Amino acid sequence: MEHSRPEKSRRLRRAALCALATGAVVAMVLVQTSPSSSTDRARPSSPKPDHPSETVAASAAPAPVHQTVDLFGDSLGYQAQPYLDMFVAESGNDTVSNNTFGGTATCDWLGDMATAAAVHPRAAVLVFSGNAFTTCMDGVAPRSPQYYDRYTSDTARAIGIFASVGAHVFLVGTPIDASSAPGWDHLDDIYRQLAQANPHTVSYVDAGAAVESPSGGFTWQLPCSRIEPSCGASGTNIVRSPDGVHFCPDGTPAKVGVTGPCDEYSPGAFRFALAIAEAVTQYEVQAPVVEGSALRMA
Repeated sequence: MEHSRPEKSRRLRRAALCALATGAVVAMVLVQTSPSSSTDRARPSSPKPDHPSETVAASAAPAPVHQTVDLFGDSLGYQAQPYLDMFVAESGNDTVSNNTFGGTATCDWLGDMATAAAVHPRAAVLVFSGNAFTTCMDGVAPRSPQYYDRYTSDTARAIGIFASVGAHVFLVGTPIDASSAPGWDHLDDIYRQLAQANPHTVSYVDAGAAVESPSGGFTWQLPCSRIEPSCGASGTNIVRSPDGVHFCPDGTPAKVGVTGPCDEYSPGAFRFALAIAEAVTQYEVQAPVVEGSALRMA
């Protein structure tokens, strides 16, 4: 049985694949640059982060000059970050500060977020799919009332950290996975509600829809987009890993949420990152004239 998301959420998948249509440039870069690069990966050996990214720490420029998009997230953010770097760079003068590690939760990064906010980023992108592996989530049973309360309060704290310095926060929705049951998207609903409660400082980005079927259900593959650098012989590309959760086509199963670098083109990560980049770019263009309720990407 297919468990799908609301019809309005699926609009982003179509918008994301049409936006930022810099096909020739993007394709050239992606063919020459493998997403296996992980020099910005936050933690090579420990799933518990304890220091800010080098990009943030190295910069001391004031807010009007220093145009940084801070990415914080777990394994989905980690797999998407090489593509997000390129899309954001292609859209303007912004650069991405990558702070991701598989298996982490929002609470793992709150200290790093405060440090990153001190240098006034333009925006913050939070990609957390609901892990409960690390010390800060000890004693919290996944999908329990305490679990959802914890993610709600920690995400609200993260919003407050960045909103206090004028940075817009993008909360990224998680795609349905191969084993999802009814209620799988409750965390996404929480992110939507937080965006609705803070429309001038927070946007919800349903990037998960970019790797789902047209009806919003799980799928292993999707028709190739005209801006992708390669396409399968059948006219489709594989958008999910064999584990049914991640993006790398030949990815090995994650261990406590940790995945290794993907050594080939990842159509799922490409689409997921494109949806995020499109939301950030659209907000920056429309922010001076569009009301907050219209900025939500749900």
